[in-house]
Amino acid sequence: MSRRHEDFDELCDPDNPQIIKYEDVLEASKRIKNFIKPTPCTPSHFQRESGINIFYKLETIQKTGSFKERGAINALTLLPKDNQKIGVVVASLGNHAMGICYYGQKLGIPVTVIMPTCVAAIKLQLCQNLGAKVIVQGSNLVDAQKYGRGYAKDKGISYIKRDYPNILCGYGTVALEILDQMPNMDAIIVPVGSGGLVAAVASVVKHVKPECLVYGVQSERLPTFYKSLEAGEPITLPYEPSIAEAIAMPYVGVNAFRNAQNLLDKMLLVKEDWIARAILHLVENERFVVEGAGASPLAAILGNLVPELKTKNVVCILSGGNIDAVLLGRSLDRGLAAEGRLIKFKVLIKDFASAYEQFMLLLAQGGYNLIRQFQDRIWVENEIYRVEIKAVCETRGLSHALELKRIVERAYPNACSFETEPFNDDRTCPCHAKSLKPK
Repeated sequence: MSRRHEDFDELCDPDNPQIIKYEDVLEASKRIKNFIKPTPCTPSHFQRESGINIFYKLETIQKTGSFKERGAINALTLLPKDNQKIGVVVASLGNHAMGICYYGQKLGIPVTVIMPTCVAAIKLQLCQNLGAKVIVQGSNLVDAQKYGRGYAKDKGISYIKRDYPNILCGYGTVALEILDQMPNMDAIIVPVGSGGLVAAVASVVKHVKPECLVYGVQSERLPTFYKSLEAGEPITLPYEPSIAEAIAMPYVGVNAFRNAQNLLDKMLLVKEDWIARAILHLVENERFVVEGAGASPLAAILGNLVPELKTKNVVCILSGGNIDAVLLGRSLDRGLAAEGRLIKFKVLIKDFASAYEQFMLLLAQGGYNLIRQFQDRIWVENEIYRVEIKAVCETRGLSHALELKRIVERAYPNACSFETEPFNDDRTCPCHAKSLKPK
């Protein structure tokens, strides 16, 4: 009985997954070296605090801002000349498409990109700026991919999927560079979406240096690869939006899963707030602008998920830097809130000028910066002469924030409440400051 239904893809056949060969990755490295230069692997400024010798592999500085270029150029250059003239079709949320578009333009290969309606407008625009024909179709990536395969079949155009062997071999060149730059590496932490990057990295690293640990990390919001490993087979989960949008994949790659399944040492799940904190840390302390997916490896360290790596040499792959300005701003604010540096609370005060002055002086004398405030006189039950102020204040950190809570509670007993976790908990004396940090 044949499995070759209309959406069957022989290069991503669940019954016959393609295994990445080390030799093919070496060939891919030779193939792409005229297009892509090695990216730096630079030490972190966070080593003393974390106790881990952290190094960042900066795939963010690729021409289109992510490691996806490696797979794109490898796959495009391996296309037969006749197919290159006709063009290619790709379905993507952004990074994969941008890599194909950029090198398609370089090589004179027409590119059609299928994107779902949920795609970030900036990524759609970037693909158009790179000369691609963009078709918006489907409410999610799975729908866009199904449409893309049908479109390619109808037009007689080559379809390029992120799980194809040539794409994965291109991704594997990241690991070759890291092994050359960091021969004393003890572990590597890799962002995981559909699994192509971690599969390629694990295949190369375990071939050359089997004792080196390879960890995958993804948001707990959409733990598709994690759940697939638990189930022993690829599974699909309902899509959930995530701050790490580039790895918020409801499915896993057939080839990626098969290659990574027996090579990964550990899969880690990180909270959304940890990813936000990692983005904030990378901007403030490392001077790197990194998208949520790329910040996930550092999020695992900030969340204290890898205590066994203390004193070890650990490489975090910063897989991409394509984060739009709006999401970056939200991520930084969320990171500040997660660290206790932005505090939201409400307080009832008398609706008189002198009471406002007293409240503002209270904040100023404590060194707090009032970021936002909203005054509510209408929906205040049984209070005709008092106003509820909803405020967001900036603090210097967790201890300073706890002090704000104590100051406000002393000044306005039984008339205030703090909405930002963990400050909505009564156990917020200084002795709990350390334990209130994410574990």
